[in-house]
Amino acid sequence: MVVAAGLAFGCTGGPHPPPNRPAAETTPPPAPASSRVSEPTRTAEPTEARLLELEDRRAFDEAVLRAGAAGTSAELRARVALALGRIGDERGAPLLSRLATDSSVEVRRSAAFASGILGYPSPSAVGSLATLLSDPDASAAAWAAWSLSALETLAAQDALVSALRSAPPDRRAGLLRALWRYPTPAAAAAASAFAADADPNARATRSAALYALARRPQESSRAVLTAALGDASVDADTAALCARALGLLGKAEAVGPLWSAAADARPPVRLATLLALAAVLEKDSNSGVALPAGAAARLVELSGDTNPNVAVPSLALLRWAAADRDAFRRLWSVASSGRGRRQQVALTALMGGLGERSKDLVDASMASADPFLRATAAESLSFLPAADADARRTRLAADPEVVVRLRTLEGLRTPPDVARNRGLVDAALSDSDFGVQAAAVAALAQLEDPAVLPVIRDALVKSAAAKPAGPDVAIEAIAAAEAHSDDPGAREIVEAAYKHPSVLVSRLARRSLVRKFHADPSAYPWRTYDPKSAEEYEQAAASERDSPLPIVRVETERGTLVIRLLPREAPLTVRNFLALARRGYFDGVRIHRVAPGFVVQDGDPTGTGNGGPGYEIRDELNTVPYETGTVGMALAGPDTGGSQWFVTLAPEPHLDGVYTVFGKVIGDMEIAGRIEQGDRIVRVAVAPERMP
Repeated sequence: MVVAAGLAFGCTGGPHPPPNRPAAETTPPPAPASSRVSEPTRTAEPTEARLLELEDRRAFDEAVLRAGAAGTSAELRARVALALGRIGDERGAPLLSRLATDSSVEVRRSAAFASGILGYPSPSAVGSLATLLSDPDASAAAWAAWSLSALETLAAQDALVSALRSAPPDRRAGLLRALWRYPTPAAAAAASAFAADADPNARATRSAALYALARRPQESSRAVLTAALGDASVDADTAALCARALGLLGKAEAVGPLWSAAADARPPVRLATLLALAAVLEKDSNSGVALPAGAAARLVELSGDTNPNVAVPSLALLRWAAADRDAFRRLWSVASSGRGRRQQVALTALMGGLGERSKDLVDASMASADPFLRATAAESLSFLPAADADARRTRLAADPEVVVRLRTLEGLRTPPDVARNRGLVDAALSDSDFGVQAAAVAALAQLEDPAVLPVIRDALVKSAAAKPAGPDVAIEAIAAAEAHSDDPGAREIVEAAYKHPSVLVSRLARRSLVRKFHADPSAYPWRTYDPKSAEEYEQAAASERDSPLPIVRVETERGTLVIRLLPREAPLTVRNFLALARRGYFDGVRIHRVAPGFVVQDGDPTGTGNGGPGYEIRDELNTVPYETGTVGMALAGPDTGGSQWFVTLAPEPHLDGVYTVFGKVIGDMEIAGRIEQGDRIVRVAVAPERMP
């Protein structure tokens, strides 16, 4: 399955981003009647191993969870609150609302966080969280704000804006940061009131306000964001986010301020401005906007930097300077005789800058022995005239390497591209690789034609009958159905996915039926996963109590990263990672994704971004924040992790509570910053020593 930690530029926190604006307020379907029961018979308080089993199976055992929620230990009640969120069954919402009023701060904090990962936006859930915004404990209030952000309803937004009006100064930052998921006039107005505060004592508040405005920017905030980018008192990470926002808005007027900020000595700002410039030039390519005078020479210089986070974005920007002699020579040299990711980026830049005149270079790249260079050519064929591109796609679609066939389909960027190459797409539905089949489904989904829905349904049914039945095609089919949710044929696709042999697929379909197609939840019971052995859960529970924490050494071609694992926060995830490392699963594997300034991602033996160990593990979402050097599990949707993992290259708070954190890089992060896409892991070794 395609697994990502978010998009490289303009990411919203997941491969299937939430809607661009809050949905109109609706009352969620009532929880099934089984959640409204009389007092249960007495049940023994659950052990940690039992809670791990329920989380792992995604099993809602009401008697056990009620017993834990009524336990005498605050630690147990807090743990049960987290389990309710992780299990993800809406029948747990009333218990969470009760725990949100617990006398223990620890329990209220856990209930606040768990309400967000449960994601059930009932009026009572919103009300409980709104009350917690004024909790005496600042951490409980902050997690309540985070969860109101995660719910993404107008009522949740209004609760945040209302609380902000009377919040004391030390509570404002958490409320403001939570507004980032609401790109609405009301949220923008609330954040703008604090975005220009020059008081040095209010820097955290100002940074949070700018974060809210920049994460999903609106045109009305462009002036504020531009001013913040040029303000030296704004911290580097916030300034970088403002640059990114200007790139997303894509206005030609941003080119000047962005180019000026590219001279900033702070690496996050410089990198973000280079990426943002490319985004603006891409979006405004038909208006004649160009790089400033003298930019080509500077970019040629930067493209030779030893730091890939500088060199790679600079090479990409030279696409818009390809008419410059020195820029052309630099790109041609790297594209024809370079290696790795830099060669791939230079090839794409030349194809974009030269168009039809790049055909000879494209043909030479298609004949390369390097499948990843062939894949780059395949993905970038849209820069050629349609007839030239389609003729080459036909050849590349028959390439023996999966990555080339995959990128050929992903290079169909527009509905006309898909329509012209419909035969190629339909043939890919029978490819031997599930990832290629899934890419074909994603291509068909671009067509605003309900006639493709039966084709997608047939592909889903065919993949479900395969042995084994992989989830890739079904996941894309569900996404395609949601994009056509007004058509009755779309619901038929998701109904078929609900019956898929994969528990993962069935659960994703059930989530879609209830949340997107407004189905009665009682008509679609949650399927649960088969349990592991009792011994495995006991061992995982025991690992949480280990005082010395396990560490692993990730040996790369650029140096060794040392990672401290976090079994207390994610015991089953850590056990899975250690088991894979001990059997040499990661050794020699290509680092298939480096998003400059964002993440380094590994764990796919195929190098395509689709590979994994042949099974999925459940998310263990926790409150550890995504700071620089945080290690998380990559996903293609809830509970789709397996072997792909990533290291953040900067603070990424929009990932908090969305991807499982299971480790932290300790020591030198410069090594992570030197890694280039296509480098290989030498080995991942479990160190004999442990960290306190």
